[in-house]
Amino acid sequence: MLQLRYWGVEEMRQVRLFWAVNLPDGLKRRLFGIQSRLRVLPADIKWVEQQNLHLTVKFLGDVEVERISEIARAGGDAVAATGTFALELAGIGFFPGPQKPRVIWVGVHDREQKFRHLHDKVEESMSTLGFVTESKKFSPHLTLGRVRSLKNGSELVHLARETAREFGAIGTFTVDSVVLMQSKLTRKGPIYAETAVCRLN
Repeated sequence: MLQLRYWGVEEMRQVRLFWAVNLPDGLKRRLFGIQSRLRVLPADIKWVEQQNLHLTVKFLGDVEVERISEIARAGGDAVAATGTFALELAGIGFFPGPQKPRVIWVGVHDREQKFRHLHDKVEESMSTLGFVTESKKFSPHLTLGRVRSLKNGSELVHLARETAREFGAIGTFTVDSVVLMQSKLTRKGPIYAETAVCRLN
């Protein structure tokens, strides 16, 4: 089932879009607790706002407003038969690695590979609409923050490992929809809003 919502697009020619899986509020609060634990260290990090925490499925970039319905329906048709599934969040890591951390993330455990299957379905449906297929292997993760410099980098890695042990398994939730998100870039950071909600049968 597809639910379309339009958010301030009537005066815009293009919107910035991405496909995502949103999280329950309780899980977002727990992730914010992890961020708060790491914030005690004076590291140079741009943290993802609590309300913006999500799992990215496919980034589309700037898209003409007229294509929203086409994109939403193609994605919805592709994932409709996927079925709901559970994901577990646990562990903290860094991209490209702990020696030169640029992104700090929480791990996504997908034992039945259903999230990967969901991603592949969205990727395939978007490629038929002319969007470039991602060349990198899909690596499910949840971004907590982006490291802007290596200030206190080794201390950050050490604290992150301690925090991961302290929190253990962060939480499990059921994925029952994939969402086409609109992103507005502002001086205070991005603001996200749901443009289309595609329910998984």
